[in-house]
Amino acid sequence: MAGPRCLVLLSTSLTCLLLLGDSVFLPPEHASSVLGRVRRANSFWEEMKKGNLERECMEETCSFEEAREVFEDTAKTTEFWNKYKDGDQCESNPCQNQGKCMDSLGGYMCTCLEGYEGKNCELSMRKACSLDNGDCDQFCGEEQGSVVCACASGYVLADDGKSCVSTGPFPCGKRTPTRRKRSAETAHGGEGPSETSEADVQDQHPEDLPPTDSPLYLQPFNKTEASPVEDSSNLIRIVGGQNCPDGECPWQALLINEENEGFCGGTILSEYHVLTAAHCLHQAKRFKVRVGERDTGSEEGDEVAHEVDVIIKHNKFVRETYDFDIAVIRLRTPITFRRNVAPACLPQKDWAESTLMAQKTGIVSGFGKTHEKGRPSTILKMLEVPYVDRNTCKLSSSFTITQNMFCAGYDTNPEDACQGDSGGPHVTRFKDTYFVTGIVSWGEGCARKGKYGVYTKVTNFLKWIDKSMRARAGAQG
Repeated sequence: MAGPRCLVLLSTSLTCLLLLGDSVFLPPEHASSVLGRVRRANSFWEEMKKGNLERECMEETCSFEEAREVFEDTAKTTEFWNKYKDGDQCESNPCQNQGKCMDSLGGYMCTCLEGYEGKNCELSMRKACSLDNGDCDQFCGEEQGSVVCACASGYVLADDGKSCVSTGPFPCGKRTPTRRKRSAETAHGGEGPSETSEADVQDQHPEDLPPTDSPLYLQPFNKTEASPVEDSSNLIRIVGGQNCPDGECPWQALLINEENEGFCGGTILSEYHVLTAAHCLHQAKRFKVRVGERDTGSEEGDEVAHEVDVIIKHNKFVRETYDFDIAVIRLRTPITFRRNVAPACLPQKDWAESTLMAQKTGIVSGFGKTHEKGRPSTILKMLEVPYVDRNTCKLSSSFTITQNMFCAGYDTNPEDACQGDSGGPHVTRFKDTYFVTGIVSWGEGCARKGKYGVYTKVTNFLKWIDKSMRARAGAQG
């Protein structure tokens, strides 16, 4: 039975194949399309073509090398690749305050404008006064985390908020080119100073600071009064140093007695005011203030002597210790500023103590003795003196160094202020402007080894000076 069935099935299959034969085989013109295949990317001929971004990376998934073929630049390829792999992290503009965003794999980086910092430039950088003085020309202060610049009298702040522009031809602090009591020829007897506590300065109104009985006739100096001076050789001068060049010390004033002899120095503050030491006011019965002096032995044409109108001496001045050794002299006639005659600037207290007096050196000038037992100099001298650490200053002296004093000078170099320089200027330079920082006060001898010059600390008296300068002409206070 199986045999006949197999024959029937075989016969049927052959018949079907014969009937379908004409549909199995395609015409020659269609056969090539059936046998054809889709060409793979990067075939030999495609590799010979210049890279195309759409073909390489949009229609297909590309590699970094393939993208590099398109851009032909590594930096541009990297910028594209970071976005291509994980999207553009900068699309949401995460950088604040106009910061520039740069996308990277898995993140981004902000490049901040000057003055901003933080991951997203969200933090305003604090430009502190301690860093380059906050870029200020003169005074630098800080308010609410920002730097605020200011200028000395006679200057205005420029549009940039940092520079100081003078308002006149002879602004303060600009050169004009083309405990030994430091007074001259005055001897004291008595014992050394008594110990006094270091009290804070208390500013006094000018009316509370009476001048001598007559503004021009000073009280006679009591030679038997106790003082920290043992003999005339230990009173204050410029030892060493150099002649002050023309126009380099225009703020120097010279107090001259009735014999036309200089006995103390001073610092020009304004057209009417001169700063000096209180102890100088006891060295002559009558005196004038000469400005423009450079050589007491000859007349150069710049010298002018001004009569004194009012003397305001600090009412806390202590003769025994030279504490509060400061006075302001008001002149009857105004000073005409010119070559060799110009004021020094008064600083701001906080700025002066944090920045100005942090400078390495100051400059002292005067006509004092050029050596301890010598004669006063006829030529105006100047000397650059380093600031001395306060603790070193106190340890160096056998007398009290109060809070109203500071030391400057050399430990071993034979250079110092000396007799005749008392009351004269100690100025400190900052960016080519000179500010009053001290008054020559006293010292133990002149340029003695291990001893320094002692100066009245002007920053402790800035309010007092301002009130004194604002006092009415002829006011008895």
